[in-house]
Amino acid sequence: MQRCSTAAFVAAMAFGSLQACTQAPDRPLDMTAEQIQEKIDWVNEVEAQDFTFWRRYRDQPDQAAFRQPQDWYNPMILVDGGNQPYLPRAAADEAPTISADALKVATDWAMERETQAFVVYHQGKIRHEAYMDGFHDTSPISSHSWVKTLHGIVAGFAVEDGDIASLDDPIEMYLHEWKDDPRGKITVRQVLENRTGLAPPFDNPGQPWSQGIQSVEGTDIWETTLLTPLEKEPGSAFAHNNPNTQLLGMILQRATGKDFAHYLGEKLWKPLGAQRGALRKDKVGGNVISYCCFLSAPADWMRIAHLLKEDGKLPDGTRILPEGWVDQMLEGSEQNPNYGFQIWMDKEFKEYRPYYPDMPPQFANSHSEPFAVDDLFYLDGGGKVRVWISRKLDLIVLRTGYPPPQGMGFDEPVLPNAIIRGIL
Repeated sequence: MQRCSTAAFVAAMAFGSLQACTQAPDRPLDMTAEQIQEKIDWVNEVEAQDFTFWRRYRDQPDQAAFRQPQDWYNPMILVDGGNQPYLPRAAADEAPTISADALKVATDWAMERETQAFVVYHQGKIRHEAYMDGFHDTSPISSHSWVKTLHGIVAGFAVEDGDIASLDDPIEMYLHEWKDDPRGKITVRQVLENRTGLAPPFDNPGQPWSQGIQSVEGTDIWETTLLTPLEKEPGSAFAHNNPNTQLLGMILQRATGKDFAHYLGEKLWKPLGAQRGALRKDKVGGNVISYCCFLSAPADWMRIAHLLKEDGKLPDGTRILPEGWVDQMLEGSEQNPNYGFQIWMDKEFKEYRPYYPDMPPQFANSHSEPFAVDDLFYLDGGGKVRVWISRKLDLIVLRTGYPPPQGMGFDEPVLPNAIIRGIL
């Protein structure tokens, strides 16, 4: 959505149409100076009632480009980290395990598509790294929907500790707001697998009152999420849906007594040895926005990938996740065998992988062929950020960055398959 200058924005709101931001009037405004001032005074009053939201709405960069500067949003809340050693890097004189030609082909393809970080781990070591100018392994970068997978991970701690009694609990046990509401019958498992039946937030796109805009820029993420209507019978259909993940963060907060940022830091980020990260809050003294945009480093997502590859063990063998939890995360469901607990798999090949059932093919993720190993699972985020993981091959391939330039496309299997076929 095109944004306006401050003056144009005030005028647009005063005259009741955001089109005033992008279209010049074709005739003089049929209002007196007094009427115009009255409208502007009204806008100033409305803005003052929720100044934080209107400032965000006015100043937000283009969401579709995934190029928001890290400082445009506040407030943020820190996620505490630790001090574990990073994954070992292969020495320059060490025998390669992946051909140089394969690494070059993959790197060239990635960097042509505005990749910030491209990292390959194989057989116990980081084998290859490439970064866009200005970025490195510890750069704080928005992880987009990768943070969804962290919800699937930390849910295992809540189950192990008894904070969540069963994945088949109805969520009204944790969200009393939906007591005696059909939405309260949704189970924790259905939330984890994106099978809630809740409507995607696509109402009135771009408008300030829409759920999509309020989820990103609003000052009450809980109220916005709890207003999500039920569209389908719970459990009957898959839809990769931001409100589902936010709902999961809210359930974890009610179950554990800790907001998602503190729970994530205590149970996962600090034991993992990751550097401190940051999540958004809807306002000062408000709630954590957990479904997206965790500021974190590429190196720390390599740690997460390694943890998942090793079924919840750190590189030194210390177990931090419940035994078998990662296997549960990767089971999938009848409604979508290729999606587990907030994480993607490739059990059934689909040329076009949609995020929700009626997503137009031109917007779905394109797969020209299956992945070249049958156990690949991966983290998926906006802007085509991916982390592909194979236990069989002891392989991790990470790509974070911006969406590819228009016309270049992004064929999902190209990067992992180039690396897999180059293994020596």
